[in-house]
Amino acid sequence: MKSAFIVGLFLLAAVSFAPAQERSQDDQPHIQPNKLPQPKEEPQPPKDAKQGESSSQDSQINLEPPRKVPDDSGVQQMYPYDPHKSAKDVEVGRFYLKSKNYRAALDRLNEALLYKPKDAEATFFLAQTQEKLELYNRAYQNYRDYLALIPEGPYARESQDAMKRLEPRLQKAQPLQQQATDAREIIQEGETFLARNDFESAHTSFVKALQIVPDDPVANFRLAESLQGLQRLDEARIFYRKYLSLQPNGKMAADAKRQINDINFILGKEAKY
Repeated sequence: MKSAFIVGLFLLAAVSFAPAQERSQDDQPHIQPNKLPQPKEEPQPPKDAKQGESSSQDSQINLEPPRKVPDDSGVQQMYPYDPHKSAKDVEVGRFYLKSKNYRAALDRLNEALLYKPKDAEATFFLAQTQEKLELYNRAYQNYRDYLALIPEGPYARESQDAMKRLEPRLQKAQPLQQQATDAREIIQEGETFLARNDFESAHTSFVKALQIVPDDPVANFRLAESLQGLQRLDEARIFYRKYLSLQPNGKMAADAKRQINDINFILGKEAKY
């Protein structure tokens, strides 16, 4: 009798405990919270944006090889042809011209003509800059070059008036030997800047030298070095190639090829020169 009573109490306790277990689900690992956190929506690009398009074309590198452009003598020469880069240089050069920062304007407009030779707009604003710097002979020549490019252009009247204004100030043209001497001095100046790792000043000097002697191998090689120092690698590669086109077996040819291969490696290009 006593044992039957104990068994009954045990069964009663088991029955009363079972519902409590069913009501408590804290120890059940499959339970999901009542409110799941919603994933954040990713921002969508504008409907008119093209897939893979950069938000700024200024950051896009022109990977096209230099194009061959005939000069007045009919000889094919290699130019680092990049009209987009030239247009940006003209835009910045005009800003400096309006700001009366004539040295900076001279640098950018000279560079514009390296990337797009005989560009009428760059030629005109370079003439204006040179006139401000009292480089009257060069200014006169560039006003005349502008009129030769676009006789009825938007700046034709201004160019004609400027030429008349400058005629009394003109000096006798320097002989070719004197121009070569001037270019060599500018190159030496640039090499001094390059030795000090002053790549910006070196770049300015070599651009100026190439305006006088565009096919000077040393000036092209040194300009490439200054551009490389400024981390403008794709442009540096262009001028290393220009050096090799001028002197395939020159004393700096091996260095030019090595630098091109290094730049190709950095930019992820196939190692060819």
